[in-house]
Amino acid sequence: MEYLTRKKKSFKRLLFLFLLLLITILIGFYLYLRSSLPPLDGEISLLRLTSPVKIIRDQEGIPHLYAKNKQDLYRAFGFTIASERLFQMEMSRRMANGELAEIIGPKGLASDKMFRTFRLRSSMQEMFDRKIKNGLFNPEMLGLMEAFYDGVNQFQNMGNLPIEFKLLNINPRPFTPMDGYSFVGLMSFSFAVATREEPLFSALRARLGDEWINEMRVDKIPTLSTKEQPRRIVDKTRFFKSSYLTEAMKNIEELGLPLFEGSNGWLIAGKRSASGFPILSNDPHISYSHPGVWFEAHLKSPDFETYGHFLSNIPFPVLAHNRERGYGFTMSLVDDMDLFREELNPKFKSYRFKDKQFFYKEYLEVIKVKGEADVKMNVLVTQHGPILDEILPEKSLALSWVYYNPNNDPLTSLYNMGNAKSMAEFKAAVSTGVSPGLNVLYADKSNIAWWMFGEIPLRSPRAQSDFIQNGATGNDEYLGSLTFLQKPHLENPENGIIVSANARPESFPSDQRGDWQPNDRYQTIKTLLNQKSKWSVDDIKELQTLSFNLENKLILDELLKGSQFDNLWLKSTYTDYFNILKKWDYISSIDSIAPSLYFTWCREISKIILSDLKPEEQKAYAGLPASWIFFKRAVLDPQSIVWTKYDRNKVYKDAFIHTIESLKQILGEDSREWKWGLLHTVEFKHPLGVIPVLGKFFNLGPFGISGSYNDINNQKSSGIEGAFNVSVGPSTRRIIDFAHPEQAFGILPIGESSHLLSPFYKNQLQRFIAGEYRTELLDDQLINAQNSHELILK
Repeated sequence: MEYLTRKKKSFKRLLFLFLLLLITILIGFYLYLRSSLPPLDGEISLLRLTSPVKIIRDQEGIPHLYAKNKQDLYRAFGFTIASERLFQMEMSRRMANGELAEIIGPKGLASDKMFRTFRLRSSMQEMFDRKIKNGLFNPEMLGLMEAFYDGVNQFQNMGNLPIEFKLLNINPRPFTPMDGYSFVGLMSFSFAVATREEPLFSALRARLGDEWINEMRVDKIPTLSTKEQPRRIVDKTRFFKSSYLTEAMKNIEELGLPLFEGSNGWLIAGKRSASGFPILSNDPHISYSHPGVWFEAHLKSPDFETYGHFLSNIPFPVLAHNRERGYGFTMSLVDDMDLFREELNPKFKSYRFKDKQFFYKEYLEVIKVKGEADVKMNVLVTQHGPILDEILPEKSLALSWVYYNPNNDPLTSLYNMGNAKSMAEFKAAVSTGVSPGLNVLYADKSNIAWWMFGEIPLRSPRAQSDFIQNGATGNDEYLGSLTFLQKPHLENPENGIIVSANARPESFPSDQRGDWQPNDRYQTIKTLLNQKSKWSVDDIKELQTLSFNLENKLILDELLKGSQFDNLWLKSTYTDYFNILKKWDYISSIDSIAPSLYFTWCREISKIILSDLKPEEQKAYAGLPASWIFFKRAVLDPQSIVWTKYDRNKVYKDAFIHTIESLKQILGEDSREWKWGLLHTVEFKHPLGVIPVLGKFFNLGPFGISGSYNDINNQKSSGIEGAFNVSVGPSTRRIIDFAHPEQAFGILPIGESSHLLSPFYKNQLQRFIAGEYRTELLDDQLINAQNSHELILK
């Protein structure tokens, strides 16, 4: 008995000590977080300022910077963005530069190998050095970049580092302009699908034949007869479940690092707006992350003003407006990337091209890996681009990409766009863009316009550039590039409407292909905009957040028509479910049951008609824009080649039965609980959220969210199994009426700050999910009225 008493006392002492230790750790954690909060009030000294800079944060936490000259303005801005987003900046540059493994260990090696092979930083460094040597940079632009990164580094040197630096034991090092340039490379890479699509399509064509793969592509070849027998093609291409590329993309997703995937944008001319002035609407679709990809800031000096959405490592805004003009973007999804199969001769370090031998270049890359020895790799480069042997199982494939054009200087283009004083100057700035491929939407007080930013390779009409090309013969070489004026564009169209939503532009050359998204959003937005003669800001708010896709009615009508249950017992079993679908208003709202039935049914049909694909091939194909295009072709065309292999009615019936079984398994037996918001959820993942304990602190969600893939409120879920976990959606929403540009409207998915204890950490989250907006302010009087914090840099 005495022994048990002693044991009980000993246990209580241990429990007390454990709780004391836990409390001490939590207090230390809290105090460290408090110490690393960004400075919001008071005065701070900053080196190399010529005069004080005032920073007012409004009630949403958006900083408004006032300086007497642009150099001071950009130095203060670098300090400000670093104070809020330093860890994001660190992770972004490490991913783009191929340096993640140095802080997270072998788990980051796949990503590092991929981006070292792609030479994101190296190719930009070559361009930068050449322009510096030849004095080709605008001196003011170069000075502003240097001031920005100096401001970033001054904050970093103060030592108030985010908690993530402590947890990962990151040693700070200076930021430079190359960290901005390489980040644009990361953005450019995320636009392209060639490295995922071309090996897959080449392998499937060899196995399934021309007819079937033609149906599965984004752009069909119209001359290929659907009555021909499938032609078996001798092709060595293999698609593997595991490669450094697939591992790298998985790691990027797990770490919550943002990739760009689509966008909506439209322009309303003054004659079509209620205010009588043009209206700009834009919502780029980027993978959800925590913190979000955009940092908003208002910068003002006597000769310059902008309200910008900035990528954290880049000093110049990608989306912006001022009192006179504004601009936004959507991804153009032109095909600016190809894989070429080379004939390499390692003995002589050469490759064959048109029956001649040429020497390839060789670059040594050394990757530091936390806790392990350095990894060394040689990157070989031919005239087509770097060889991808380190990241793809298929050997001797070279990546040809317009990003490698020696004239590619995206930051100069952004700088000139942001400093344009007229539509003509802005257009000239867009015309210099090489990469990434963008649709640029422009509006001022009198004009609306759309131009394409980026080089577009011109290929032979016979080229099938969604397959691996032959690098040795010379038959698949580019014929040149479209000139700026040859690219599709619109300036002040007669109907007063311009829409861009990642679909194939109507005026794009018919013999040139692209990696377009399905045209659902484009057609839906265009149709709805044409139904009203005048549009107000409130109307556009409603449209921009509308969880609706016109195509779903066409698809569902066909599915219901083609799903005839002959057996009376089976028919009565599913009648209630069909009635739910028949009454659907086609709005994918959180509380609706019909979207759960409809989208699960579509997914189950896709799995059946893609059953010839291996599981890893199905998963890869489901992530491509072509997959929904293929699904729609099959459903809307009873003569599709799909129905020569499968019984259409049986596919629909079997898929519907699987749908009900799946929903019962995930959401329970009671169909009244099958609400879309329980199945369709979003989680904002922090890079440290992959660690379960830390995920509880750093991740936000999951939350039920309305919308779906290809709705105007485009919420893309990943995968083809289980629930619909949303991975991509509007990274911001913006509406600027140029009758009152000093009070525009917008929203961020989470908040402005990345600090757990900041009042601006997640202050916009619930409004974003609810489809609400806040103001974006340029007017000094309104800003002062909303002044929540004021900091002076001296």
